[in-house]
Amino acid sequence: MSGKKVLVTGGAGFLGSHLCEGLLAAGAEVRVLDTFSSGRKDNLNGCPGRLEIITGDISGEEDVGRAARDVDVIIHAAFPMPVRERSMETKHIGAALAGLFNLLKEAAAREALFIYFSSIAVYGDQQYIPIDEEHPCEPATLYGAVKLAGEHFCRTLAKIPGLRYVILRIADIYGPRNSRVSTPVKFLLQAIRKENIVVHGSGRQSRTYTYVGDLVDAVLKAVVNPAAPGRVFNIAGDEAVSIYELALAARKAAGNEVDVVFAPGEPADDRKLVICGSRAKKLLGFQPRIKLAEGLSSTCRWLRDNPSYYG
Repeated sequence: MSGKKVLVTGGAGFLGSHLCEGLLAAGAEVRVLDTFSSGRKDNLNGCPGRLEIITGDISGEEDVGRAARDVDVIIHAAFPMPVRERSMETKHIGAALAGLFNLLKEAAAREALFIYFSSIAVYGDQQYIPIDEEHPCEPATLYGAVKLAGEHFCRTLAKIPGLRYVILRIADIYGPRNSRVSTPVKFLLQAIRKENIVVHGSGRQSRTYTYVGDLVDAVLKAVVNPAAPGRVFNIAGDEAVSIYELALAARKAAGNEVDVVFAPGEPADDRKLVICGSRAKKLLGFQPRIKLAEGLSSTCRWLRDNPSYYG
């Protein structure tokens, strides 16, 4: 990474800030483009070395042009939080897709490698497990549909000379500074506060979880590996657990013997989002290092050290 100039959109958010730390530590020059609507400048306090920050919006062509000048790599981690939270407002969908289009045009003009953060949400309900990159894409949520639309943008615009892209379908990420209270964070917070951990539904539904530090490692490998451009990779940890097992692991990480209780939930008890990451292991040399217990313990320590982070 030494000497590479990298633009990280949404660089002050959860994923983006961890990426900035990893890129700078690897010797890259890093520029952040963020609206700071959900990202926080405090998230970047731990970044080693020089970091250039531009306040702007990916949906603004001038902002993107200014941020993308002279870069070798664009890592697209920005995404409207309202869409992530299932907002149906047209303006947020439009901003996400217009922003992606602006970034792809700039990447093509500068012959910069484009790293697109997609999601395992593009797969929808499992038709078989483990879910590999050839699994049919039939999103069950608007978030998944928008992410899949972004993948099509990448493939279509790759016909423009100079555009190289890598699509990373990311399994559920957790870790310090998670800007939304994801299930691992929610369970940890309940255990830390000595509240009952509430599992909705039967607790049988399962997922593959990925520690944010492992994601950073995968991105760094995708940037420098010549086998990566033009391909799609699942990025996931090696452990798939049920929601009930996750609750027990969070309770253990917090060290508080709270009760795990069940509450009515959505009819998704048979969802098994068990993700196959063998392509990334084979072609990128990516190997998840952080086991679930270790990742939850690390996140728990951070939550205790930052009790006011979630307001």
